[in-house]
Amino acid sequence: MISFSKRTNYLSDSPTLQLNDRIASLKDQGRDIINLTVGEPNFYEPEQASEAAIEAINTHFTHYTNSSGILPLRQNICEKLLIENGLEYAPGQITVSTGGKQALYNTLAVLVNEGDEIILPTPAWPSYEAQIRLVGGVPHFIQLDETTKFKLTPKLLEAAISKKSKILMLNSPSNPTGATYSKGELEELAPIIEKHELIVISDEIYERLVYEMEFVSIATLSEYLKENTIVINGFSKAFGMTGWRVGYSAAPKVIAKQIAAFQSQITASVSSVSQKAAEQAILNFDSSHVDRLKFCQDSLITDIRQTELDLRIIPDGSFYLFPNIKPVLSKTYFGKIINSDLDFCSLLLDKVGLAITPGSFFNAPNNVRISYAKSLEEIQEAGKRLRSFFSGAEA
Repeated sequence: MISFSKRTNYLSDSPTLQLNDRIASLKDQGRDIINLTVGEPNFYEPEQASEAAIEAINTHFTHYTNSSGILPLRQNICEKLLIENGLEYAPGQITVSTGGKQALYNTLAVLVNEGDEIILPTPAWPSYEAQIRLVGGVPHFIQLDETTKFKLTPKLLEAAISKKSKILMLNSPSNPTGATYSKGELEELAPIIEKHELIVISDEIYERLVYEMEFVSIATLSEYLKENTIVINGFSKAFGMTGWRVGYSAAPKVIAKQIAAFQSQITASVSSVSQKAAEQAILNFDSSHVDRLKFCQDSLITDIRQTELDLRIIPDGSFYLFPNIKPVLSKTYFGKIINSDLDFCSLLLDKVGLAITPGSFFNAPNNVRISYAKSLEEIQEAGKRLRSFFSGAEA
């Protein structure tokens, strides 16, 4: 019998991918499904990026590159971080990776020893916990909800810290809640982080998709935080380049050196063609994407508030809404009792062809995640279907 690594014993396929397999099956059967489960924007890479990729192919720029990424891309990332975020890095502090997910795993792999605690505010993207466990770390969950607007508070952070605490995982704007920390909120957390000498992994993949407030990176708040924060970012969410698979980390020199060395032994370099596309994309963000997302958000909010779902928190960033489903639990719809978020999402899919994500996937079983990264027409139809579910569903 094959003996597997104990670190992988608990792993299973991503629940979101399993859900999307079911949705694909229904579509294959001819069902009309609106899929609001996927964390993928409906826009595409900038024209400059696709042109650069075509040129790279035509000029045979298709061989190995520096394992940390081509220099012009890393230089442009540094320029972006300086201009937009007020963060000064040298190209040697940037490691270009195969998506933000690899940038995150690289970072955890070089920092975490067996038994180290990583403070993980939840609701959270499931891959955080999976990756923490894969490198031998122990996730220390802090359960957040609407009472703190799904944001970590100084009191909650202080209470969670133990002698084994090494890293704080911070995701702003958040997947799945859209919660985005203001400068003032981060400044309240900073003294506690510094007092306990924590390292911060700041996942900023949604940072360009922020509404009516200014995004602030925690690494800008003090010299300690600059020297003890690893910024994770990429091209999937802001540029619609999910399939190009380009992410990056920006880190203090000593950590960046270890990340680069680790990646050189795992994947070596990222696709050369994708890097050329990213080199042009990074400085050509189309801010009209944010305006279109806000229209979709406003439309969906209006529809949700005409249902029994409880949407108290309007997120400041990302492209998700995270309504509470407590008002529908134990009620009967279409002859079925809703006992959980899974029941609700399954019945919604079956009866009106609307797919959303159960909050339990993110350690938040009282909520559901709804992505509005679609065309306005699709979002309006989704809102119509959601309202129709409630208007005629009581048994």
